[in-house]
Amino acid sequence: MVVGTLVGAIAAYLFQLIAGRSLGPTEFAPVTVLWTIQFLAFTTVFMPIEQLTIRRLSAAEPVATPWRLYGGLIAGTVAASVVFGILTLDRLFDGEAGYLMVIAVLVGAYGLFALGRGFLAGRLRYREYGLSTMAESVLRLAVAIGLLALGVDALGLGWTLVIGAFAVLLWRPFGGPGEQHQPHRPGKTAAVLFPFIVANGAAQTIVAAGPLIVGALGAPAAEVSVFFETSLLFRAPLTVSYSLVARILPPFTAFAERDDFATMRRWALRLGAVGVAAAAAAYGVGRWVGADIVDLMLGAKFRPSEELAALAAAGVAIATLALFTQQLLIARRATARLAAAWLLGLAVAAIVVWLDGSGDSIRVGRAFLAGEAAAFGGLVIAASQR
Repeated sequence: MVVGTLVGAIAAYLFQLIAGRSLGPTEFAPVTVLWTIQFLAFTTVFMPIEQLTIRRLSAAEPVATPWRLYGGLIAGTVAASVVFGILTLDRLFDGEAGYLMVIAVLVGAYGLFALGRGFLAGRLRYREYGLSTMAESVLRLAVAIGLLALGVDALGLGWTLVIGAFAVLLWRPFGGPGEQHQPHRPGKTAAVLFPFIVANGAAQTIVAAGPLIVGALGAPAAEVSVFFETSLLFRAPLTVSYSLVARILPPFTAFAERDDFATMRRWALRLGAVGVAAAAAAYGVGRWVGADIVDLMLGAKFRPSEELAALAAAGVAIATLALFTQQLLIARRATARLAAAWLLGLAVAAIVVWLDGSGDSIRVGRAFLAGEAAAFGGLVIAASQR
């Protein structure tokens, strides 16, 4: 599972490196927007579906799968993403209507991908979970290299983002022997799921909406691409952790079902201490060598300022520890507290964007770090209380 996740992350970054260098910052900009839309849809709506599927199947007496609820959420997310594409078609996609079809298929495919991985991890099929995660990125990279060699444009490259999501079907996540489930109660599931979606919506707005906000503030396309690539490159620990948390949620669920609050509280305080130390160290390392790393990986055209690199590194360090900390609340089904912490972080980030008078990228970078810090503090407090 760990190897598959790491290989998948490396393949994702190779895709960015090769595609970014091939197309250049300006032509590559619509692909960065597609990637951002997919990332926000996956982490906001589809990751809660995946994690609650894991939580449900890890319970001593799992309930039946709420297929209608999950299908409606996936369809609604596809519709909302397409509407966003229509509203921003001229500004973000050069007026090319073909991107709307890419958005629809892309978002729907990743809804299926998340649900499939949830079944794999919930049934303790961790090896298959890791292989499907690896296959998703490796298949996308292989197809992209072939198409770029043929001289494909940005729209053609956008279709490669879709292909990898279907790799999860190779492991038949929905097959296998029948399982005995308790009757499903839609109201109870929705009461846990919707605050979770609100929480992840706020969290991923802080993490991933930066390029969209930088563009909305009036920055040129090249600056949007630099911000996107810097954020994506430094987001490596967080990207890997999105898959690894599937391994720690089942044991945290066991603690919750035994009402072992003392152990869960110790974990919350430990994660809080590690988060503070990691953020401080990441800021220093990011300021020291962060810009050089981006330059080395992507070329001088994508080189950020030292301050932007430091802000990105520190913010991702906190976001990664926050992701692990929130598993304690998911295990307890305390998603209302989860939502409160992340809404606090989003409010702090919005205030920083509004009040900070720096350049577009630095302003958004500072908002990212401040929002993550506020949310992380709220998560640690919530997870350490009954």
